[in-house]
Amino acid sequence: MLQENFEHYLNLSPTVFFQWSVNENWSVLYVSDNVVELLGYPKEAFLTQQIDYKDLIHHDDFDVVFQEMLELDKTANASFKHSPYRLFRKDKSIVWVEDFTRVVRDESGMPLYYFGYINDVTQLQTSNRHLVEYKALLDSNNIITMSDKQGNITHANDMFLQNSGYKLEEIIGKPHNILRHQDTPSSVFKGMWKQIQQKKQWKGIIKSKKKNGNPFYADVCIAPLLNEQGEIEKYIGIRHDVTKLIEATEALRAQAEKDNLTGLGNRFKLLQDIKKAHKPFLALFDIVRFGEINDFYGYKTGDKLIISFAQKLFSLTPKGCGLYRINADEFALVYDNIDEEAFIAKVQKIHFALNHEPLHVKEKVIIISAVTALSLEAKDELLSTADLAKNHAKNSHILFCKYTKEIELAKEYELNIFWASKIKKALDEDKITTFFQPIFNNVTQKIEKYEALVRIVDEDGVISPFSFLDIAKRTHQYLEITKRVIRKSFEVFEKNDLDFSINLTREDILSDELKPYLWASVHQYNVQKRLILEIVESEGIKDIDAISEFLNKAKNCGCRLAIDDFGTGYSNFEYLIKLDATYIKIDGSIIKNIHKEDGAMDVIKAIVTFAKARGMKTVAEFVSSKEIFDSVCALGIDYSQGYYIGEPKPQIVMS
Repeated sequence: MLQENFEHYLNLSPTVFFQWSVNENWSVLYVSDNVVELLGYPKEAFLTQQIDYKDLIHHDDFDVVFQEMLELDKTANASFKHSPYRLFRKDKSIVWVEDFTRVVRDESGMPLYYFGYINDVTQLQTSNRHLVEYKALLDSNNIITMSDKQGNITHANDMFLQNSGYKLEEIIGKPHNILRHQDTPSSVFKGMWKQIQQKKQWKGIIKSKKKNGNPFYADVCIAPLLNEQGEIEKYIGIRHDVTKLIEATEALRAQAEKDNLTGLGNRFKLLQDIKKAHKPFLALFDIVRFGEINDFYGYKTGDKLIISFAQKLFSLTPKGCGLYRINADEFALVYDNIDEEAFIAKVQKIHFALNHEPLHVKEKVIIISAVTALSLEAKDELLSTADLAKNHAKNSHILFCKYTKEIELAKEYELNIFWASKIKKALDEDKITTFFQPIFNNVTQKIEKYEALVRIVDEDGVISPFSFLDIAKRTHQYLEITKRVIRKSFEVFEKNDLDFSINLTREDILSDELKPYLWASVHQYNVQKRLILEIVESEGIKDIDAISEFLNKAKNCGCRLAIDDFGTGYSNFEYLIKLDATYIKIDGSIIKNIHKEDGAMDVIKAIVTFAKARGMKTVAEFVSSKEIFDSVCALGIDYSQGYYIGEPKPQIVMS
């Protein structure tokens, strides 16, 4: 009775027991009833030798199992655990088993029979295989190291060795600072260690150096691995080589800082250098009636005149000064840490030479006049005040002007009064409206999206936002304009199933007044799945952490993100990685010069390559001709927007 009960419970278990003969077929002498659940055959099929156990072993595994049985016979061992192997089920499917075999011997030590049990380990074996495949996949696409609790390297995969140039024996047991580049501040590593020792992951982009001293950049994630007691056992580091992306960022930055005609720094470079300077002074030089000269002699001669003027100005510029071309015929000179009187004297000398020495353009001698304007104000007001002095000089028909507060007060008062009144009237009379510009899918050859753009439409016609948005911010009318754009665009797109985008600035994203209005409107008009929020990148949103709550809320409710104006200004690829947007809108100032500047083409290719690697879509702005459109398509850019596709209209126009 006890034996019957034992066998009953035995047959309910997942473990199948066998007794095999010591013959070439390993004929089955006994098998538990539950073999039918494992292999699909009833026990009688084995006991009557209709099925031999040997015939069920997968042909790729048989030699291994056979050799293991021979070794068991030869040795004095009483039992043996086989390597997992495969058996064929009745339905021809495969089951992986773990086999524990025991040999029963006679008095002389010869095997009488084998006794053992097998367990189904198919799921475990599959999981192990997946782990092996997953590891192989990780190793083939990532740079991986492991280190002990002190940070000494205990493992490095082949990609790490290929990337760093080291051999395995050269780095095992060495600290990670063998890779440290002098340009990476020690504070970065201190912060990293503090975080991972708190059992948290650390992520960041680190500049390191190879064995040969060459730099490389890696997007790094370091995480602690914990033991069963929850204590740190070791660390794993996973890196992606982003050297090409960082180099592309540097090329992008160089492109953004350089005037391609003269080779001087541009407006953005000027702003960056002013920001870095200690106590800078600024002078602007503007060619009087350059448009007339351009029209009379032609654009080619006009460009050569600009180059000649730049060379003349460069020859007159003292050492230690920064020289820039910031507009078509406008140049800037910055001098840092100089006495005010000395600066004014140097600029007066340059001004005299510019206005008394003609320029030579090939065989032509061209006499020009130049307006010179100076500002000695604080850094954050330097360019705007110099610009006010320049405009005052032009309006007053004088050639040399130093900024004073009286100039600004008069001009600002005049502008603010005019535009504040005009904006208020537009708001009161509902003259703030939205225009819609189509966005064309270059693959499907269809218009699939629209961008909502703000305009004032009054008795003076259609007024661009460039004329009034800055003053709207200063006069606290900007948020109300944004609300009008949200409401009016949502009303239009509530009635169709098209995707559309609206522009948001840093002020919008951080405004406690606007955010509730935006989310309430999104749900009221049910447009969240079709709404794309374009972040105005040119403003330099660096405080990503401060706006992360807004971005997460946008994504969670189904909205998509686009980065506007990418390619100039504060553009960098690390910014894109952090923002995790769906679309990158390539700045029109690069797209429109796609055939004129080699640098522009290189920058566009870098952006497209990066976007494809990150699964982002690209949009080309300022597509104004078929020539530009064809080049945009050839570069693999996903969408086009511009006057060639369609100009902004007060209603949706399908074409």
